[in-house]
Amino acid sequence: MHKPLDGLFLSTREHIDEEEQRIVNTVRQWADREILAKRLTYLEHYEQEFAGKRGMLLMEIGLQRLALSEENGGFGWNSKASAPCLAAVLMEIGRADAATAYMSALQFTTILASGADGTSPIDTLISRFYSTDKPVNPALILPGPGSQDEQTPLFFGRSINARLVHEGDSAILFGKNMRPAGCGALADHFCVVCADSAGKPWIAFVPADAQGIQRGNILQETGLNACANADITFQHVRLPREATLEGKETVEGLYLWLNLFLGATSVGAAMNFFEIVYDWANTRTIKGGSLMKENPLCASVLADVAEEIAIARFLTDDLARLIAMTASPNGPELQNVYTFAQIVGYRVQQGAMRAVNRGLELMGSAGYAREWHAEKHWRDIKTIQSYLCGVGAEVPVKMDTARFFFDCREI
Repeated sequence: MHKPLDGLFLSTREHIDEEEQRIVNTVRQWADREILAKRLTYLEHYEQEFAGKRGMLLMEIGLQRLALSEENGGFGWNSKASAPCLAAVLMEIGRADAATAYMSALQFTTILASGADGTSPIDTLISRFYSTDKPVNPALILPGPGSQDEQTPLFFGRSINARLVHEGDSAILFGKNMRPAGCGALADHFCVVCADSAGKPWIAFVPADAQGIQRGNILQETGLNACANADITFQHVRLPREATLEGKETVEGLYLWLNLFLGATSVGAAMNFFEIVYDWANTRTIKGGSLMKENPLCASVLADVAEEIAIARFLTDDLARLIAMTASPNGPELQNVYTFAQIVGYRVQQGAMRAVNRGLELMGSAGYAREWHAEKHWRDIKTIQSYLCGVGAEVPVKMDTARFFFDCREI
């Protein structure tokens, strides 16, 4: 397509300065040159191409250090004020390949949720995970459905399936057959939501080479094909106490960043889907030789695609702006923004999915052909949606919303 996406999908990105915009533009050039211009080759040799292109993005361009503090050799995008530019970067990566953006989204979430300030022991620990000469694979283990007839501590209605026991200067982690978000089969480290003996939530940062970690068989998933996943068991995994963070506010922060970053990833994939549908609609004719897009019924479907993506992008940009405002003394409290992150994350994934579904309905067989790349966007967004707000997962979000707006106390 010949129209610039930024001119079509208007944005509220006044928080991005010139230096940050240069990095966003660099990532956009990488996406256009290295993947979108070579789409068929990329798909035909996907796993090999994925590793090479992701390595270029993370190591040569340097995005693996983007969210690390300057004190630890990073770009310094490690604060709430960096939310708009990090989201913008993930949208550009998502245009090229949602799986690559997904892995970066998990990395940014891990770093920002740790409260990285450049000086704390936890920041030094997290920085060591990413201060390597090869791409790092992160994985998150979040609260989720519980096991039948088994009582579990809850984080706002979500079962915490990992347990943490403090023993002197150490912390010992337990958990059985837990499903990560991310590259569980190949993860280099885990960010784990767990609970202590009193049921209080914690986050533990676990190197994958720690003793006592067991990985299950590789799972068959709908999308994110290069992100091989597997169930994880922690059997008496010993960690230094400084590798853990206490409190529900920490877990709220984790979900806040995850909703923003996975939303940006799916919006980026949906925007490339728009580019595909735009080019396709410009060449398809119907009876009489007129363009299909000039038919009112077809134009209505195309409008649905554009509307859903425009609203999803606007919501994501506004959430990023809202998070950035919490850095101001007069800004909203981060704890309150958590609820809006849940609402926006749920709506954005719904909107991106509906946009792709409507476009595929119109494209028919062309939409499901690998040559158009459209079906991969559907599979990737669907998989991201399932991790963030899959079957039943929208119920805790509804309860979060009811608690915030209506002061519910017993749900």
